[in-house]
Amino acid sequence: MKIIPAIDIMDGSVVRLEKGDPTKAKIYYDSPQEPARRWEDAGADMLHIVDLDATLESGSNRSLAVEIAENAKIPIQVAGGLRSAESVLEMAAVASRVVVGTLALRNKDTLARLLDEMGSERIVVSLDHVGGHIAVRGWQERTNIQMGDALRDFTGMGVTEFLLTDITRDGMLNGPDIKSLRAACRFDANVIASGGISNAEDVRQVGKVGPYGVILGKALYEGRITIEEALAVC
Repeated sequence: MKIIPAIDIMDGSVVRLEKGDPTKAKIYYDSPQEPARRWEDAGADMLHIVDLDATLESGSNRSLAVEIAENAKIPIQVAGGLRSAESVLEMAAVASRVVVGTLALRNKDTLARLLDEMGSERIVVSLDHVGGHIAVRGWQERTNIQMGDALRDFTGMGVTEFLLTDITRDGMLNGPDIKSLRAACRFDANVIASGGISNAEDVRQVGKVGPYGVILGKALYEGRITIEEALAVC
């Protein structure tokens, strides 16, 4: 299981939100380059870079994401506001993997074209959910699409990589959503677990389900777990 620290960028700073609420942002670093180097040096398998301003349609930190990707020695996964083929391909030029959510749910023809052009291993479909129902547009818009139905549809299209986030747990340190993760891991795909991790034991429990990777966010920034501890329990 890959250990993947998240670097969420808002107004150029590294922050963590609670349940995706931009009014509850806590700044941890003034610049994303410092944690990128720190987590890489600690042995992280991959970095998960999120442009929160692009996600919320309030701005862009794309140049910072590009800078991190160009200087990193480990794979970079970029997410946030990538809702057109052009923006996805722009980030794919520098990043190992690109995460799409709203685009995937709302424009499957474009998704199919990107899968064909880039290869399924480089496109990660983000399934952010509340009570099993998918949310889009930076978690601001809830849909009636069930997570299981989305997984069936996307794997049927050839999607092999997913990022699964329980919105109610994101940034709350209240433990991972093992039930939903277990259901997702039954599909023939690589699933990354995100949301709720609070300590090394949570990482251990996630690892037992068998996902491709796990995102470390607030627990890492609050010092409740280190990259080294997470790697040790995998």
